[in-house]
Amino acid sequence: MAIEDIFRALEEQADSECRDILNAADIQAASIVEEARSEAERILQRKLDAVEESVRARAGKIVNDARLEAKRALAQVREQLVNEVFDAAASRLRALRETAEYERVFRGLAEEALAGADGPCVVTVAPQDAELAKKVLGDLGVQAEVKTEDGMSGGLIVSLHGGRVVRKNTFESRLLKVRTSAESAVAEILTR
Repeated sequence: MAIEDIFRALEEQADSECRDILNAADIQAASIVEEARSEAERILQRKLDAVEESVRARAGKIVNDARLEAKRALAQVREQLVNEVFDAAASRLRALRETAEYERVFRGLAEEALAGADGPCVVTVAPQDAELAKKVLGDLGVQAEVKTEDGMSGGLIVSLHGGRVVRKNTFESRLLKVRTSAESAVAEILTR
């Protein structure tokens, strides 16, 4: 019986050591699984952060592209509107020649262009305005050669000192001056 007891004791001791080894292995396996799970979460978070940053960058680019396109479209609309307004103004100014007001307007433009003029000058007008120019110049007591030029919608150009000084007081030149300042005002109004 002593041998049986020894074998039983050895068997119990072996079972105990196996349980201890299995418990240690279970604990170590659980630790490895937990560490693997943590590493997987860190990797997943890094991937998610990278994807989120990429999506954020793409969204920002899309928004910026949309803003730029909106600004371009606004600029086109603004330019179109300004062109329409100034085309309409030019058309109305051309029609002014057919009214009784035109002589008064022409006289005012001539007085302004000739203010302080000294010496001989050349006045250029539209062919339709040649007779009116001679009359207004005569009324103002100005001795000037009157030349005509096609394409002028109204007003006059005064050349002094052999052409070294030129004063444009035409409808076209007036519209151009107004357009320059009006475009910035329109842009400011449209961007509010």
